[in-house]
Amino acid sequence: MRLERLPGIHHDSACIVVSGTESTVIVDSGTSWYQANLVERLLPHLEGRAPVEAILLSHRHFDSCAAAPHLAEYFGSKIRIHEDAVAPLAGGDLFTTWASRYDSDMPPIEAEGFSDGDQIDLGDTTLQILHTPGHTMDACSFHILEKDAIICGDLIPAAGHPSRADLPTGNLIDLKSSLERVSSLSPKLLVCGRGDAISGLERCREVLQKHIESVELRIEREGRLPAGWPKPAETCHWLTPEPAWSFQEQ
Repeated sequence: MRLERLPGIHHDSACIVVSGTESTVIVDSGTSWYQANLVERLLPHLEGRAPVEAILLSHRHFDSCAAAPHLAEYFGSKIRIHEDAVAPLAGGDLFTTWASRYDSDMPPIEAEGFSDGDQIDLGDTTLQILHTPGHTMDACSFHILEKDAIICGDLIPAAGHPSRADLPTGNLIDLKSSLERVSSLSPKLLVCGRGDAISGLERCREVLQKHIESVELRIEREGRLPAGWPKPAETCHWLTPEPAWSFQEQ
């Protein structure tokens, strides 16, 4: 099994490549703005790997999935997302995908639905779908069973940047439950939607606990940000604590 993370350009989410002996999947694609550039970036990482079977999407937002049709056409692969997002993507929904906030059209995306507990066999490794709503109602993470690794999308944008739930279909209560579910799996690697991966059992546990506490505080404040936290930009899908969070050295 091989896993590589390509950082996103500008507003784009990270793009993660996971390959087994039989097939490869690409998790998230970023906006449609840099889709041709993304193919060029992906090609060297795909040399010698099994064919790309699917583009897996962690959730419906424009900055995570708009380039998926271009990638699917280029690689001859299907697109898959949680079943709750299939209809909005097929209709090119501008609002719950947040494409409208980027002054962009949302390309209609023909995707197959998956649901919690489904498994994707790559040959020597398996990805299990974890429905982890909160950032959006359809948000999912991908559990690489053999490696105790979880690709978590914008559930955890970065170690020091908690996820927003005040976006269309978001929910703080669901976000807390999803973080607690991921924590209960005791991951040794968290692959974030924006920042560097978080490695090591204790570091993952520490980061997850900090994110859970931040959601609990927002729930107590009825959705309002903690005092001193800056208001996020309109196209920003994460929050910036003030003062910045610090974690123990590994």
